[in-house]
Amino acid sequence: MREQGACLQAITSRRRARVGYARRAVHAYPAQLADFVLDLWPAERPLGLDKRGLVELLSTCFQASLTREEGRPVRFRLVAATPEEVTAALAPQHFMPLELGAREPLSPEHLTRLSPAAPFHSSLIGAALGASGWTIWGLVHTGADWLAPSWGGRDHHRTLGLLEVHVLGPGRLGVYAGRDLVATLERGMIEATTTDVFTSDWLPRLFRPDPAREERGPESALNVADDALVRMISQHMVRRAVFLIRQAGNGGMILFADPELVKKCALHASTTLKLKYHFREGTARARYGHLLRQLVRALDEPGGGRPVDVERFLGMETAEVGKIEQAIFDVSSLIAGLADVDGAVLLDKRMELIGFGAEVSGELPYPETVWQALDVEGERRAPEPANRVGTRHRAAYRYVTAQPNGLAIVISHDGVVRFVANLGGDVVCWDQFLNW
Repeated sequence: MREQGACLQAITSRRRARVGYARRAVHAYPAQLADFVLDLWPAERPLGLDKRGLVELLSTCFQASLTREEGRPVRFRLVAATPEEVTAALAPQHFMPLELGAREPLSPEHLTRLSPAAPFHSSLIGAALGASGWTIWGLVHTGADWLAPSWGGRDHHRTLGLLEVHVLGPGRLGVYAGRDLVATLERGMIEATTTDVFTSDWLPRLFRPDPAREERGPESALNVADDALVRMISQHMVRRAVFLIRQAGNGGMILFADPELVKKCALHASTTLKLKYHFREGTARARYGHLLRQLVRALDEPGGGRPVDVERFLGMETAEVGKIEQAIFDVSSLIAGLADVDGAVLLDKRMELIGFGAEVSGELPYPETVWQALDVEGERRAPEPANRVGTRHRAAYRYVTAQPNGLAIVISHDGVVRFVANLGGDVVCWDQFLNW
């Protein structure tokens, strides 16, 4: 126990430096998660709970996560605050808390029974600690705007700033201070940083030279667009596709390829990929690029003016911009639908939709060991046997081994999202953190 305590103390110290970590030596449980939460909770937001109360809350949610409701896994979000505290944190136009006529004791059984009435994406279960212990007092309808940063939409959500516990699946808990992640318990491991691959530096480098810049001639609308805006819109489109694939629950894979591989696939000459369904070149296949140029034109001021940048995009919500943005989201929906077919969806690095049903050759080699990234840049890594995962992941390993400039995004049936890339000859994997 002393050795484990020292280990936890060292881990906590590293967490304060916001360094990624995955603890594998021992399995963690709600009591250890409570230690992390108490240590890392933002000082400017009083938690108002001691360790005993927090452990009781997390243990109850953990036990509820292991149950099923009519054969379905239990998923819910819980806000640990009184109705008055929730009301004070909401804007006047928001839906007020719905209080039950009689409070229920906070128990795994009550949480399981109540979870269908509080859909994960749109509602919270309200619970508070009183003199007689934890009780469930009602529901808070939030809508799905809180998910916007995850799937690439505009962020209009006002966070409550209160303690929230998200039950994501069996044994999977996320603890939040409002929208800010404090710590998660995931597959027996405690994490205390958000892994968002889209914030990395290596990902934009993988897509350079910027595909949009390759098309920028003297008359191109993209000449006035800031690189950060083009990158953000492209990431939004991909985020939305991953979001929808994950929601469908069937899993899927998206591959990004260089032009050389795309040409070989079109000629059925690739030894890497066999593309079952290939799209003809044309406007429809390149729809995303056309929509991107339309968006830039809609954001540009007549006669020139300020650069078309992220700030301009976020601040302009005209009907025309909204219509184009919705059309870009429709491209994401198309990709997600294609991912339902066996095989991968193939895009080039201009986000042009090449085809679907792609199969990575099983004759290609892959390394015995891959590396799990412990930070977004993959500078800190942990070895992982390549054969410990399923067929889809091994196909991704083969793909980036054969195509070092390629990228694979694997969405598992259980909702885990993994980015796979080749960094300096090593197959490196990032488990993309998702809070939905």
